[in-house]
Amino acid sequence: MEAFAYPIAPVPRTAVLVPWFSNAFSNGFSSGCVSGILRPRPVRIFRKGWGSDVVEFAPAAIAGTWEQWQALLRVSIPSLTHAVIVLWRPGQERLTETDRDRLWDAFRVPVFEQVIGKSGELFASECEAHDGLHLKSSRLPTDNEYVDASPCPCGQKTSRIGCSQGTAMLRRIAAYAR
Repeated sequence: MEAFAYPIAPVPRTAVLVPWFSNAFSNGFSSGCVSGILRPRPVRIFRKGWGSDVVEFAPAAIAGTWEQWQALLRVSIPSLTHAVIVLWRPGQERLTETDRDRLWDAFRVPVFEQVIGKSGELFASECEAHDGLHLKSSRLPTDNEYVDASPCPCGQKTSRIGCSQGTAMLRRIAAYAR
């Protein structure tokens, strides 16, 4: 079961501010190539959300709920260099263009969205083309969604939900081209 997918390789130091994920990321360390030596993992879960331990970790990207991002918009956090990732549960409203603009204005890094199930399973994730969320699990209800099976500009062949139309599509294409 895939639990979190950083949208663009290589994965930078990423703080995940929610406790929804398995213990695979939880302690922040993995075995190094030399027996007994631990090296920091690029993705680390902070189950209590934003705090001094996150600041000490010095993430280049942060993943959190929209509510957490709204709180971070009101405080001064160290600069991010890679991405803002907004995590949703199935059925929740996704970001509006205004929400994306607020995050861009505050952090000046690309904004991505992911839908995570109750067990921590990754249901859908946005790619670097920013034209919808690629379906990663058949368990995500898509009854009220337009599912686009056309090829994505990023090269992934999986179906997507939430694809842009008209002016919004042109904005996303222009952003991807930068």
